[in-house]
Amino acid sequence: MFLLIFVTLTLILSILYPSEVTHYPKYVDWETILALTGLLVVTTGIRESGYLDFLSCKAITHVKSKRVLAIILVSIALLLSPVLTNDVTLFVLVPLTTSLGDVLSDWDFALKLVVFESIAVNAGSALTPIGNPQNLFIWHSWGVSFVTFVKAMMPLFALLTAVLFIFTILSFKGLAEEPKCIPKSHDRTLLWISITLLIIYVITLELKVYRELFIILILSTYAILRREVLKHTDWTLLIIFILMFIDFRVLSQVRTISNAVESLDLSSSKNVLILSVLVSQVISNVPASIFVSKFTHNWLAICYGVNIGGNGLILGSLANVIAMRLVKDKKFLKIFHKYSIPFMAITAILSVFLV
Repeated sequence: MFLLIFVTLTLILSILYPSEVTHYPKYVDWETILALTGLLVVTTGIRESGYLDFLSCKAITHVKSKRVLAIILVSIALLLSPVLTNDVTLFVLVPLTTSLGDVLSDWDFALKLVVFESIAVNAGSALTPIGNPQNLFIWHSWGVSFVTFVKAMMPLFALLTAVLFIFTILSFKGLAEEPKCIPKSHDRTLLWISITLLIIYVITLELKVYRELFIILILSTYAILRREVLKHTDWTLLIIFILMFIDFRVLSQVRTISNAVESLDLSSSKNVLILSVLVSQVISNVPASIFVSKFTHNWLAICYGVNIGGNGLILGSLANVIAMRLVKDKKFLKIFHKYSIPFMAITAILSVFLV
């Protein structure tokens, strides 16, 4: 769906503003694209190892309370997403959660839990530069260090986590029969190869050395040892991201739109945060970060806003759409908005005091 939307938008903009077409390559932040490529492949390797399914099953064995079960899975989503990214974490947890719904004969419980996992991965991924694409873009664009970025995002992460657990505790209750989770086979060698590559890769990104060479090494390693990882990597996401850069660079130069944004007082961190939250609801938080960055250099307020904005309307984050696609249930949209909109409103109001 997202690919079709951005391909269509690119075609429309190319017709309306043909003089911009020759500038498309320079509108793309190729450093961010390269960084995202390496992260996508390595995190896919971790997922394909099957070890995360194994650990998740171990964590929920012998749990009889639905509330405790929800807290455990939400915690796993929260802790994995800063490292594995929000969408990869969902690809790991959602199938496990839906299978638990079958075991417990309670699909409504599983559906609501997937909603909370979606909120959790958006909240958790806010912590690190590699947690989600918008953070990666902002990290590369402003050139802050990994540690500086994490320290700056820690207050927001703490706020999102506290509100998330309050929501989780209040929203789940009751007993369940003991879940019988049977993990898939797991590949320990692939796991350790992927973790090693991830650690070294993050270091190369932080030090800004040998990044291109290490991406070639990553691709070569999997091509030789585990070709299925490259096969299952979401290459479509890279195409979407390239189109996002093009589309929203062009839109930011449309006089009517730029005048409207420039009329706002973006010297105020509060205004930048609110704008980032609201724009995320319309065009999703990754393109929102690209768009708003054209009008202000307040990277922290943008980062706070787009990460909060991921938990609002379903289009606020690509991860939300992925979760909806994985469960394939029309009720997901209603349940998601029942919890995500209040969550976004509360965290947005409280976060104003943080920036």
